[in-house]
Order: sequence, then structure tokens, then C-alpha cells
Amino acid sequence: MQAIRFILSVVALTCMFGIALDLVTAHVWVDYITVHHPKVVESKSPVVMALVWGVGASWWFGAIAAAILWWFNRRRPNPAPAGTLIRWTARALAVLWLVMMAVLGGIYALIGFLPVETRRPTFDIDRRAMSVALTHQTEYVLGALVLIVLMILVARRSRMSATTATPAPRVKAG
Repeated sequence: MQAIRFILSVVALTCMFGIALDLVTAHVWVDYITVHHPKVVESKSPVVMALVWGVGASWWFGAIAAAILWWFNRRRPNPAPAGTLIRWTARALAVLWLVMMAVLGGIYALIGFLPVETRRPTFDIDRRAMSVALTHQTEYVLGALVLIVLMILVARRSRMSATTATPAPRVKAG
């Protein structure tokens, strides 16, 4: 039961991350979702798209990552408590969101360095499209790296707690 609660907690965190990311990217270029994804709802609202696709595109990654992290943690000699893992995951996703915002802004700014005379009439739309698409492509790669970092933290915590654990005092019989 503890494993199920942990997995559901991580899925909820990844869905919140997905919604937060999509709230920004859908406002930058909503067509990324409305045109280049299957139609799930009859709306072109960036908020609706962020809510639908933030959950739809994130829950499965959270479920897989949570199951891997739980399995890895439980195989350690001194597994971390579920609450610790959830706090680490929440912090990691907050940092990942900030990194994704930097990726989005960085790509957008970098494309702006193209000489004005070489720009197509659709430059602004193309710039938004490329920024949002590359940000979303980067999301899953960086998500996998976050999982690896969390696994390293689990291993380090387990190793440190094993070396600092004090043995129980021996009681002499008799």
C-alpha cells in the first residue's frame, strides 16, 4: 500500500509539473498542442490545453519513474522513507521547471539573433514554434536525468546511513 501511495504522489507531482510547463508553452504557441497533437477536447484555450495535456502527457512518465525509484530504493540496505523521496522529487521537479523555462527563453532568444534580412515573413510564429517544440522534446530527456539524479541521491543516502549507523549495544546474558 505504501508503494501505491508513493507512486500516486509522484504521478500527482509530475502532472502538476506538466500543467505548469504547458501553461507557459501553450501561451507561447498554443498550436503546438491544438494542431500537432490529437484532438482530445473541443477547445483552443491555452489554459484548457495545459490542463488536458499537462496531465495526459505527464502521468505515465511519473508512474514509470516512481515505480523505478521505489524499486531502486527498496533494494538498498537502508531505504529512504517515502516522504523523503517525495520531497526530493518535488524539489527536483521545481528545479526542472526552472530549467525548462530557461530552455524556452534561451531558444527563443537565440533564434532572435538571426539576421533580420534572412527572416521569413512567418518568423515570429516559427520562432515560437521552434522554442516550444524544442522545449517539449528536451523535457523527457531532462526528466530521465532527474530520475538518475534521484537514484544517485538514494544510493548515497543509503551508503551514508549504513556507515554512520551505530550498532546496538550488546547485552550479556546472565
